[in-house]
Amino acid sequence: MKGIWLARLQNLKRKPLVLISMTVMTVIFAYVLSGGVGSSVTLLVATDDTDMSNKALERLQHIDDYSITVLTEAELQEVMKEKRDKIGLQLYEKTYSVLADTESDIVRMLSLEVVTIYNELSFQEQIVTNAGESKWEEVENSMVEEPSFLLEKSSMDESQVFRYDGALQSLFGFMLYFVFYTISINVQFILEDKRTGIWNRLKLASISRFQLYFGHLSFSYLIGLIQMLLVIFLFRFIIGTNMYGGFWKVVVISSVYVLLVMAFSLFIISLVKTVSQSSVIISLLAVAFAMIGGAYWPLEIVQSEGLLAMKWISPIYYGMEALKRVTIYGETLGGVFSYISMMILLAILLIVIGITLLEKRTERYHSSE
Repeated sequence: MKGIWLARLQNLKRKPLVLISMTVMTVIFAYVLSGGVGSSVTLLVATDDTDMSNKALERLQHIDDYSITVLTEAELQEVMKEKRDKIGLQLYEKTYSVLADTESDIVRMLSLEVVTIYNELSFQEQIVTNAGESKWEEVENSMVEEPSFLLEKSSMDESQVFRYDGALQSLFGFMLYFVFYTISINVQFILEDKRTGIWNRLKLASISRFQLYFGHLSFSYLIGLIQMLLVIFLFRFIIGTNMYGGFWKVVVISSVYVLLVMAFSLFIISLVKTVSQSSVIISLLAVAFAMIGGAYWPLEIVQSEGLLAMKWISPIYYGMEALKRVTIYGETLGGVFSYISMMILLAILLIVIGITLLEKRTERYHSSE
């Protein structure tokens, strides 16, 4: 098994392009399509330098959902003319203006938050003006300790709630899609060794079948996992993508997904004769699985019942749903146990079937491409 790893490492050293290109393409596609930011909204803000507008700006700066850039009013107007996809906000003493080309959920939510901030500041100002700062502190403490309304909170059925994060949708979708290629290309070395006769020579050298398969598959698994971890760490700690406190859960699910893709790739090569055939089939299936598995777009917006029914055959679907659930929806690993257990079960089943077919049809690999 050590010899297999050394041979694979030497091959990777000579031809690192696959791993590098797939990792770079994941980063580029995810970064560009997510807008180049995490889950925060870039907001350009100008004030009229009054006490009220400055306090409103300070409140906005404490909201994690917004990444705020402060400009003068003239600078804001100039930027909004040149970059019409930006969202601008002008804060005045008693009012505000939102500058945006389209009326979106983000714009509506921003308007609601700004109105709330102005109302709270106006209420505070009236109390301080009429009764002094000490009275406001008393009122503020009473609102915290004895609220006017008692709210009872209960969780909705998360399956009925659609939450969307464009940054994570792009990151998870393209990460799962491109690692599919990386792992599949590495698993194909088993098919190549069988075709060239290296496999039989290794068996004659007293290397067991278990060591042969485990050596190849463990190396393929490790390469796929390294690619995913590189992307995850880059987006979390360098780019700053918000993973809603689910970073380590994302790592765990990714490790299980790599196992499933590796098993699926093994199953594919057990059905074909040559590497070329395997590459064509994997390329077609990867695109199809990405489409029906929710990598390119959220499945919640898909209206076709036929397409939704096919999602269960896509390995990407299980990984995508589990990753979104532990981040956007804030679920625990126990909450996505059904997806994780399904990925593990399918992986074990496909590995057993794949190895069985490869052993029974060894004679198919004498033909060259």
